[in-house]
Amino acid sequence: MELEVILTSLLPSIGAILGVWVKMNTEVAKLKGRVHVLERDRSEIKDLVKECVEGIQELKLLIARKGYDS
Repeated sequence: MELEVILTSLLPSIGAILGVWVKMNTEVAKLKGRVHVLERDRSEIKDLVKECVEGIQELKLLIARKGYDS
């Protein structure tokens, strides 16, 4: 009889703990996915910035040559 009372009072708590654990794991998985997307976007932006810097350097050289030739 006592065992039934103990189990009856523990089952909702165990269920709640299990539910929280599942929810937390789901949230962690979502956050990992978002981090992955952000890191990929960051590397794309870094590549674009690098390309822009290289283009600016070329423009500087062309302007310097034109100024030197004039």
